[in-house]
Amino acid sequence: MPQLDHRDLALQSLDDYGSQLENRLRGIEIEEARWMPTPESNHILWILWHMGRMEDMWGYYLSGGADGAWVEGGWADRLGIDQERNGFGDSVEQVREFPDVSVDEVRAYWQAARDRLIPAVKGVTTEMLEHKRPEIWPYEPDRAPTLLWALGRIPVENGQHTGQIAYIRGLYAAKFGS
Repeated sequence: MPQLDHRDLALQSLDDYGSQLENRLRGIEIEEARWMPTPESNHILWILWHMGRMEDMWGYYLSGGADGAWVEGGWADRLGIDQERNGFGDSVEQVREFPDVSVDEVRAYWQAARDRLIPAVKGVTTEMLEHKRPEIWPYEPDRAPTLLWALGRIPVENGQHTGQIAYIRGLYAAKFGS
């Protein structure tokens, strides 16, 4: 049996919540994807886009600045969202005014980001786990996280978002009987 390491755990986590996400999105219609349980809530379509942005940004960080799908792949233009946005700090107005795009388009962006993230995860060797990349960290460079922290953050954050999507779908079904 081959020797397993941190990458195997990270990739298993990505695969696990990715499969759960795909299951939660199965059969969703645009009305449900854009439904906000309260006037201050996020909707599923926005959450899915934000998940793609997070995977894209972490892939960029882990790889040391290799191309991301958002700008390099043309997704910012295709979805009609400012290339500087990633969802962090978005206002409820920005969530409400999310572009008129399909679930399939946003899912395709998430998959494009994931297709770049996976090789980035595979490229993080044990010797690199304590490395930081302050030169490409867009926030406070002196607070740039280690690659180890980033590998742990991805499944935590996007696992939570997958749960939010499942919860919103449950609320929608309870309210509208679908």
